[in-house]
Amino acid sequence: MQGGLFMASVAIGSKAVGSIVKLKENGTLVNYLIVHQGKPSSIYDASCDGTWLLRQDIAENRVWEADNVNKLESSDIHAYLNGTWLNRYDANIKSAIKQVKIPYRQNGGSGGTDRTGTSGLSCKVFLLSGREVGFTNSESSYFPNDGAKLSYFESGNGSSAQQKRVAKLNGSATYWWLRSPGTGSTDGVWSVNSDGGYGYWGANNSSGVRPALILPSSLLVSDDGSVTTNTAPTTPSSITVPQSISGGTTITVSWGASTDAEGNLEGYIVERSVDGGSQWSQIYQGSALSTTNSVPFGTPSVMYRVKAYDSEGLESGYRTSNQVTVINNTAPSAPPSITDRKSVAGRT
Repeated sequence: MQGGLFMASVAIGSKAVGSIVKLKENGTLVNYLIVHQGKPSSIYDASCDGTWLLRQDIAENRVWEADNVNKLESSDIHAYLNGTWLNRYDANIKSAIKQVKIPYRQNGGSGGTDRTGTSGLSCKVFLLSGREVGFTNSESSYFPNDGAKLSYFESGNGSSAQQKRVAKLNGSATYWWLRSPGTGSTDGVWSVNSDGGYGYWGANNSSGVRPALILPSSLLVSDDGSVTTNTAPTTPSSITVPQSISGGTTITVSWGASTDAEGNLEGYIVERSVDGGSQWSQIYQGSALSTTNSVPFGTPSVMYRVKAYDSEGLESGYRTSNQVTVINNTAPSAPPSITDRKSVAGRT
């Protein structure tokens, strides 16, 4: 938006991995890390194609499953994240979070089956898997094949890879749950240790929770990092200029109204070109659906275009008029004098 009246917004899909964006939880902005852009690998369902967010800090400590069974699809933590936790987000963000199918270990660790693609677990909010944070079977043969490394993380268990995984609860680094059950038991679940290494706990233990989710890459991020679901107004439906324009006159330019899904349409900007569309200059900004414009004598041609903008600075596309050749012809001047004979003779 011109004049610096609004914060700039960019698509979240254009933000670099590792960037921080902000989502509101119960009305308070909270930092989330962008940990991946797009679909991590071919084992993911198409629904997972988007911007992956992971809460920067651990939200709280919770039990993974009170009955000490490492079956993710029926676990307490899965139900909690997609119920109570999901409702913490503002309504517009909650509705924008993608319903996805993530790779998981069906029926738990020992005796379970790794499910991928369209057979993944349906959810909106989830825990990351051991594979997604960079652990492999080189660390332990009991990690299931329930994902692929996300761009933010590093493979292995070296010091650099560990630092990427460290997270804090109330300012102190501590353990946090993964969604991956250990494939050698019916109760153990993998976690990340306070130093970023891997841990293994019974499902009925309490450990940190870092919710993850996927947003459409088209959502916008403001300068302050907050994510918005605001959309641009529609392009004005028409633009009307006189079919014949004379130089040195004032004309009326009018246009059809735009609509805005969020109801925050602010106004219109109208521009004029006198060189066939190579350069444009603004002639109007406001909420009306018409304006007047003086066309100086000698102007070779004119074109006009209009766009809409909303209260958050998003703009529609342009609606452009035809090019109209300006008539710069002038009428002949009046004769300087006229002679009136004083008398007329009779018939001759």
